[in-house]
Amino acid sequence: MGDPVCGVEYKSFSHIEKDHLEIFNNQKFAFVSVPLSEKNEKYEFQPLEIYNYNFEWGTKVIGVIPDNINVDSEDVEIHSKSVNLLKKTFKLASYVGVNTVMLNLDNDRNTNLARLCAYHLHESHGRPLWIRINVSKDSDCDWRKWNNFLSLLPENQNKIGLVLELSEEVPSDQDMMRWYSEVLLGLSISTSLFVANKGGYPVLRREFQELISKSFKKKVQVIVHGEDIHGLGMDAYQKYIYHLYENKEPSSVYEEFSRGYEELLQIPLQPLKDNLDNSTYEIFEKDPIKYKQYEEAVYQILLDRGSPVPGGEPTQQVVMVVGAGRGPLVRSSLNASRRSKIPVKVYAVEKNESALIILRNLVKDPFFSEVTIIDSDMRDWEPPEKADILVSELLGSFSDNELSPECLDGAQRLMKSDGLSVPCQYTSYLAPISSRKLYNNVANQPSDSTHEDPFHLGYVVRMQCVNLLDKVKSCFNFHHPNKDSIIDNTRHISLEFTSDSESVLHGFAGYFDAQLYRDVYISTHPDTHSQDMFSWFPMFFPIKQPQLVRQGEKIVIDFWRVVEPTKVWYEWALSEPVPQAIHNSRGVTYWIGLFS
Repeated sequence: MGDPVCGVEYKSFSHIEKDHLEIFNNQKFAFVSVPLSEKNEKYEFQPLEIYNYNFEWGTKVIGVIPDNINVDSEDVEIHSKSVNLLKKTFKLASYVGVNTVMLNLDNDRNTNLARLCAYHLHESHGRPLWIRINVSKDSDCDWRKWNNFLSLLPENQNKIGLVLELSEEVPSDQDMMRWYSEVLLGLSISTSLFVANKGGYPVLRREFQELISKSFKKKVQVIVHGEDIHGLGMDAYQKYIYHLYENKEPSSVYEEFSRGYEELLQIPLQPLKDNLDNSTYEIFEKDPIKYKQYEEAVYQILLDRGSPVPGGEPTQQVVMVVGAGRGPLVRSSLNASRRSKIPVKVYAVEKNESALIILRNLVKDPFFSEVTIIDSDMRDWEPPEKADILVSELLGSFSDNELSPECLDGAQRLMKSDGLSVPCQYTSYLAPISSRKLYNNVANQPSDSTHEDPFHLGYVVRMQCVNLLDKVKSCFNFHHPNKDSIIDNTRHISLEFTSDSESVLHGFAGYFDAQLYRDVYISTHPDTHSQDMFSWFPMFFPIKQPQLVRQGEKIVIDFWRVVEPTKVWYEWALSEPVPQAIHNSRGVTYWIGLFS
């Protein structure tokens, strides 16, 4: 439906006849929901007389299935007639070409309904189907009804959307997080939930205002229905909803940057194996936080190592920026030198020939006069002197997935014995998540010769409609310089979580934090996320078979980092509550190359 904010729903043919000209001629509502048919006492099919209405059927109309059709009735006659009515209404929807069909999920048992919906989805080539559920005090029961229905569908689950019919009982934040993770597309609101303000205009209670404002950030639409009980016309409700939309909490820098990337699956970069292009460098260099933190870390190190003794001169420090790219860390290091008044000699080490062109042009500026450009892989270069400070930005969304450990282990020979690395350590984290949208996106990824099974990859994702089922836990840690007698970057960990709600487990979210120096950090961890930093989105490690988990049930994942002479890869396996096959076994689907 694009990006409309508010639509109106007519519950009967008589309401359409009364208001449709005003609504559509003035374009007051972005879309309209209309009943495609009505059922009389004899269960006779009464279709909407579509030739009477000049609707934009294909773009602005949601066709609603009558809510008194009961195809799962135990009464044989009611069941038979309901099936006939539903089939005819589905056929009418296809003939008219409505954008979306919406039906209400009223019964606890919906097996026949799911079967007929599956037929319709197949025959209509996947036209979206919205399922509306009444929100009650028993949120688990409501969710269970939805999940059971969805689980019965053999295909086209990605064409199913959820609409919540709000009642006087406002769902809790925890309940809404679960609903957001279920491809929530709309909130249906009766005019009876509105109250009159001092001026007599319809408004909502503050709890509803907050709920709707939060939902707008998740791209959830609002459908208003009911009588005009305030006597100001239905557009008075529309104006109020748009008022909430215009006055919602402003987007953060992170949200603005990531607009359009929500739930979009991206294959992680491999800058060690593949040279990054200019546009990728340009995007990362726009980050307002990362390079400030790097500058602050280098600044503090310079003060600690180079500050003069009383009556003496500051000690020049040798800074090596390895994987210099187009030079943002070089600039940060020079800025730190100017701030601290500690002189530096900078080596910018880069293997990407295209990035070297930018670097060589950069050093023509007098500001970069202390910089020497080195065309080499950091692991191969033989330096004329050792470094006091080794600076790098080799981190990926899961900390080590761009092979920072292997690169920095190979480069630490460039450092003095007391030299410092920026970052000095980093840690990856995992958390179990539910996200129907992410799972559907993975399931609908096309297979190719490189990635045979999309469920055996980790993806970089801007996660928006995700429900964390437990707190985030640490996974792998790496420190630099690594002074272990035998350096081994293989890892294995078994993590145990407890689900805080009944939900469906679809995989695990991956995060990281990195200590640059002392108290200077960068982080994507949900609890400590560096404000406004957008260089990294989280990782998503899916599981092939979604797993129903009960509240309080144990979730156990085993995670491996496997290192071979030419490549590195991850393997992961759910072992509780139900064991599943190991994902990406032997790195057959996805691996990270150590060489170009």
